[in-house]
Amino acid sequence: MNILLVDDEMLAIEAICAKAPFEKYGITNVLTANSMQQAQSIIQDNRVDIVFCDIEMPSGSGLELMEWMNENYPGIVKIILSCHNEFEFAQQAVSMSCLQYILKPATPEVMDQALAKAVERVLRQDSEKKLKQMGELYVRNLTDTDEGNNRDIAEIVQKYITEHVQEELVVEKLAQMVYVSQNHLARCFKRKYGKTVLEYISDYRMDLAKKLLQDTNMTVTMVSAKVGYPNYAFFTKKFKKYSGYTPSQYRSLFTKKSGKSES
Repeated sequence: MNILLVDDEMLAIEAICAKAPFEKYGITNVLTANSMQQAQSIIQDNRVDIVFCDIEMPSGSGLELMEWMNENYPGIVKIILSCHNEFEFAQQAVSMSCLQYILKPATPEVMDQALAKAVERVLRQDSEKKLKQMGELYVRNLTDTDEGNNRDIAEIVQKYITEHVQEELVVEKLAQMVYVSQNHLARCFKRKYGKTVLEYISDYRMDLAKKLLQDTNMTVTMVSAKVGYPNYAFFTKKFKKYSGYTPSQYRSLFTKKSGKSES
């Protein structure tokens, strides 16, 4: 994931780099620009996922840069960093799909929160793009019979679930992916796999959690996130209802049965 920092003052860019935990959120490439024109050139030559930009810069403002991005690269997540505590600027930024308007100097906590929100937005956009691509692929490869179509629908959705189990999975979006109604997807899926889409997602996540607890040294919190439950408490509740044990109890029980030493 790539981020672009745009500010005509190098000290401001250095301050952002010092406060923002880029590595924590998987941001591997930090690009910098000191003008709107330089920023445009970088965006045209590189994949840029997130842009932090100042408002006042020579030869073009941050708001003008945002307007240009909206017209040419609407998928870029945009955040304003400004020393102007004026409602008019914030209102303009919001009207241009700015994710957040941050006042300088920003604290490390504020930068952390802003990055978290920006990365979440990027990942959600990427997920929705994959859904659309898979839906288009499905349409191109429709079989000639209704029975074949329904089987393809169920198989495409099942494959997507297993490959994206860590992400948020919503039945409505899964149905949109294969261009059918939720009710039609429910019938096709139940006929193919003997359970509803939500039941399949839940069971698959729980079975994967069992495997990870047995076969890896991942912490329970890591396992929870890996199987699509960012809320640890909710995951623990679901896992206990499914298996009869808390995740820690299950791992301990398996360790004793297998004769492994607990790490």
